[in-house]
Amino acid sequence: MQSYTYENIEMDDHLPVHMFLHSTHQVPNHWHDSIEILFVLKGKLELFTKDRFRELNEEDLFLINANEIHAIKAEENNLVLALQIPVSYLILIEPQIERMLFNCNSAASSYEEQSKFDELRTLLAEMMLLHNKRPQGYHLRIQSCLLNLTYLLMQGFREQDQSPEKQDDKHRERLLRITSYVKENYNRAINIQQLALQEYLTVPYLSRFFKAYMGTSFTKYVNAVRLDKAVKDLTLTNLSITQIAHDHGFPNLKSFNAVFKEFYRQTPGEYRRTILDGRSSFQKSSVAQFNYFDMNPTQAFESLFKYLPNKNLSAASNLPVALPIYKQTHEISVKSNQSKELAHTWKKLMTVGKAKEVLFAEVQRHIKQMQQEIGFQYIRFHGIFDDEMMIYGENERGEVSLNFAYSDSLFDFLLCSGLKPFLELSFLPRQLAGEEATSVFYKKSLVGSPKDLGKWNQMIHQFITHYIHRYGIHEVRQWYFEVWNEPEIHIFWPDTYEAYCELFISTFQIIKSIDPELWVGGPGVLSFTLMQSDWLTRFMNDVCRRGVKPDFISFHSYPYDESLRSTQVIQVDYEENPDVLFQKIELSADTEYLSRVIIKLKKTVSEAMGRDVPELHMTEWNATGSHRDLVNDTCFKAAYIVKNVLENMDGLHSFGYWTATDLLEEFKMSSEMFHGGQGLMTYNGIPKPSFYAFKLLAKLGRQFIHQGKGYYVTSSDMGLQVLMYAYAHIDSLYQKGDASLINRTNRYDVFEEVGDIELTLELTDIHPGSYSIKRHTINRQNGSVFDLWVRMGAPHPIDADTLNYLKQASCPQLTFEQVEITSTYSLISKLSPHEVQLVELMRL
Repeated sequence: MQSYTYENIEMDDHLPVHMFLHSTHQVPNHWHDSIEILFVLKGKLELFTKDRFRELNEEDLFLINANEIHAIKAEENNLVLALQIPVSYLILIEPQIERMLFNCNSAASSYEEQSKFDELRTLLAEMMLLHNKRPQGYHLRIQSCLLNLTYLLMQGFREQDQSPEKQDDKHRERLLRITSYVKENYNRAINIQQLALQEYLTVPYLSRFFKAYMGTSFTKYVNAVRLDKAVKDLTLTNLSITQIAHDHGFPNLKSFNAVFKEFYRQTPGEYRRTILDGRSSFQKSSVAQFNYFDMNPTQAFESLFKYLPNKNLSAASNLPVALPIYKQTHEISVKSNQSKELAHTWKKLMTVGKAKEVLFAEVQRHIKQMQQEIGFQYIRFHGIFDDEMMIYGENERGEVSLNFAYSDSLFDFLLCSGLKPFLELSFLPRQLAGEEATSVFYKKSLVGSPKDLGKWNQMIHQFITHYIHRYGIHEVRQWYFEVWNEPEIHIFWPDTYEAYCELFISTFQIIKSIDPELWVGGPGVLSFTLMQSDWLTRFMNDVCRRGVKPDFISFHSYPYDESLRSTQVIQVDYEENPDVLFQKIELSADTEYLSRVIIKLKKTVSEAMGRDVPELHMTEWNATGSHRDLVNDTCFKAAYIVKNVLENMDGLHSFGYWTATDLLEEFKMSSEMFHGGQGLMTYNGIPKPSFYAFKLLAKLGRQFIHQGKGYYVTSSDMGLQVLMYAYAHIDSLYQKGDASLINRTNRYDVFEEVGDIELTLELTDIHPGSYSIKRHTINRQNGSVFDLWVRMGAPHPIDADTLNYLKQASCPQLTFEQVEITSTYSLISKLSPHEVQLVELMRL
């Protein structure tokens, strides 16, 4: 007798259906109480239903009836659009549909019959586009498509000859009742005797029946359901293991441990530590639930576009033309006695790629311009000890011999530019690298434990002592020394956690032996490490137990909800292709990701270190970790930066946006000026919208007045400043790495559809008099060199005349108005998506 698995389908938020684009390889026999429509977009697959075999090729469409046992197999890469509609929803549309079966198989139909399948394909394409773009009311439009699709199925695909055997399968109905009972009652004691009584069966018969049809015993199935829920709490909460066992129906901790070890081959505590540490991987036992689809949605929409009503490849052309304007009005008193002082800690830190790059004339020009127009206090970079800096050497006797020629020039330039080093102590000179050391970046840097910690300490001691002699102890006491970079991931630290702790403690102690007032900290962990594990807590506890208390804690924020624990397997590809790493992990859908990370950081550090909390520094942050993400060149980055700085103003001791310029050698340089680099400036020195975002932030006053969604009000001796933004988040497919809606010149179709904003701020209690109203605007028409380049015709290569024109013509718009104000002023602003405006009210 065959065994089958019942699949419990979870619906999408706000929608009665589940819809997704995935790649499938093998799915064993299973069934569910939903109609499922498969639309093969690329490749082919084999489908098995009721002992019948069907081969589905590109553009084939097939409907699997509810409660129909089916399996899928594929030998090659494929892409499938799946729509799953629960019968419980369809009954609300048409009560008789529960007794209907449908025959919908385009592969078995003639060419003349394909037109009726095309109607279904068009509806599926429209629904997927709406699901991805999520314009206002999208869930209503999707349900409208569902009604139309249901009508088409009933009119064109309903089987007329339905025998009683097809209408009723008592075994599947019984299994559905049993599995539904388990899912509804998994968190309490489940009595198989009571269940057998309800089904009018004996317990032995029910047990044999369940094992025969489900392929596992009833007890193991109950445990699998309980474990599925419990594992989420193990990894996503701080609940005790005893509490988790109790919450999910296990009679006691001993039972939970025994069942967990059977499924996962380790205890719940070991599982939690393994997941959080991220140092090893494991697989579930074969008893655990199967994975329905192995996701690979890259460029999925290309196969769907031809079925959309509008064949234009712009997503916006297939959505409503007139999006509603979001209007909001706020009354704000600008009395100075209600204000608080702002430190503007976002200006404390800027970043560039590697130490050697700071010696490049072009990079120095970029730094000077940023200092003139924005003005940062510190600068951070990788690789001060890379071989290309030629600091470390050994003489013929193997003794440490240092050369400071390049580093002297570097620090002389920085100090003359008004910048102090926030010095990341990395990476390894070749003569200090052990056999286990690996390399990162296109321009190689060596990572791993030094083979001789004593010589590492000598290098650190002589290096810092040299600069104390050169610049004085008062100057160097203002520097920050950060020990390494992202040591929790294999790419930057291929050694053990314990080895990093030893490096940190030893480096900390050697620096403090020079002068106890020197600032030493780290470890520069990634945000998803912070959010998903106790790595930082463990680190702080372990070093503090050794008498080492960091002067500051540093971290990096890139909005990914997954960890890089397994990225060592793609390290070689990562060095050659900057995209490959970040295509394998999803960007977060959370628009408040950075705020959430900062809250978690403060809680974690406070719990570990008590009241004596060290400084907290974000030494890298960006909207993406990719150096080839095409949205990096767009106005999106301006709104992203302004939103996140304003929402978290002074929440940390520094905000080191990564990075200042696209001119860096972590990856092979692109020949395209607008290649999606992370920098605030192109590699040839043209400010992007992100640069101008920081420039407008720098015009805010020191006195905080008020803030709300999309705006921030400050004051200074010069008057009032109002900074406004219209943020639109990246859409769901782009979050997953799908790049089919973005290309060299069209980069704005990967965002959620939002309308313009009309913001009215009634500013009251203004000192009467004459005022100059100065408005700065960054949008697709002003302050965006990428959009200007597109309007020019996207020339490539760019000659000197064109480059000069782009530099001169891509500044934000600036307008002036003079008004008389008695006490109140109505500031009315209209912002398009991704737009940023700064209004300065200056008293004349």
